[in-house]
Amino acid sequence: MKKVISFPLFERQTGSSLIEVLVSVFILTLGLLGAASMQITSLRAAESAFGRTQAAFLSHTILDAMRANMGSDGTVKTAYRSPGEASTAPLCNPATIATGDSVATEDLRSWIGNLQANLGSDACGGVHCDATDPNLCTVTVIWDEHREESISRSKL
Repeated sequence: MKKVISFPLFERQTGSSLIEVLVSVFILTLGLLGAASMQITSLRAAESAFGRTQAAFLSHTILDAMRANMGSDGTVKTAYRSPGEASTAPLCNPATIATGDSVATEDLRSWIGNLQANLGSDACGGVHCDATDPNLCTVTVIWDEHREESISRSKL
């Protein structure tokens, strides 16, 4: 008895080819790189949000200090105001704060020190009050969000 072995032309494939495996690995790699990129972007956004939260919190601390130490006439003491009311340049060095009302100057020194401790050594801040209404003040906080790269500065 003779056995005949036949090889059909269209037989069903029972495995994966090397090209299919390579394409699958490539697609998986692209997906993982995209997920890693999103994670890095999320971390940067979270750090930026943390810095802005710290700046807002520290702005409230100087405003609370100003409210607690009002002048006898019910207005903000001039010692809280940044030097040169026409200038909008913020204070970056606590040592440049003029002497005067000890509580107000100590509040400003402490505030600038806290800004620099929490937002980086280049953080600056200023209090600018309106000439016609001394109780209408604007608090400015400036810091560098990209501490290593020094690309941009943020302002709140």
